[in-house]
Amino acid sequence: MGQARAWMGRGWLLLGTLGTLGVAGAQEPAKITPGAHRNAFFSQFTSRTQWQMPARVMDEIGVRSGMTVADVGAGDGWFTFHLAERVGSSGRVIAEDIDAQAVEAVRGRCAQEKVSNVSVLVGETEDPKLPAGAVDLALMVNVLSAIQNTRAFLGNLAKGLKPDGRLVIIDWNPAKFMPEMAEREDNPALRWTLRQIYDADFEVVNTLDFLPAQTIWVCRRRAGN
Repeated sequence: MGQARAWMGRGWLLLGTLGTLGVAGAQEPAKITPGAHRNAFFSQFTSRTQWQMPARVMDEIGVRSGMTVADVGAGDGWFTFHLAERVGSSGRVIAEDIDAQAVEAVRGRCAQEKVSNVSVLVGETEDPKLPAGAVDLALMVNVLSAIQNTRAFLGNLAKGLKPDGRLVIIDWNPAKFMPEMAEREDNPALRWTLRQIYDADFEVVNTLDFLPAQTIWVCRRRAGN
């Protein structure tokens, strides 16, 4: 997929800038060089399925038959089609991305494989354009750190959630595969993520840490928003 939503590029944009930018008021640079550590870490896996664990992720975040799930920043639909199988014929998956070419690729695969419960949507950089009040769960995999105006984007995304709808953010946790980060008492990447979530009037209701390279935050809209 194009622009900043490519799955291997998303989190690394943040990691690459943490070395020169303070995070949530941090004064000292993180001095991160992600490339070599990234390559060494992922060389132990033969496929994305091994480290992304889609079946367990869907179990843990509660993706069930009949739900409407938005794959926000879907790219080529890697997660979209796992979600589509899980929600079944009574459910719906909305594959959203700002990259029209990637969205068309998802549409083409749906036609080729006769997948009828996926709809595609071209969003905007500050608005995923989800249908109002229609989504049970919005999933963002390695997307948050590539968004320029997180508050605006998540605020617009919230309009697409049902009253009890949830936002699930999965993003890189550099402390899991970068010694420089693991040795720090704090974790600037995680603090940055939490700040973006709370600044956008969401709150974290559960944190899941079983993935080898990422952390999962299950979020809901804060009361009164």
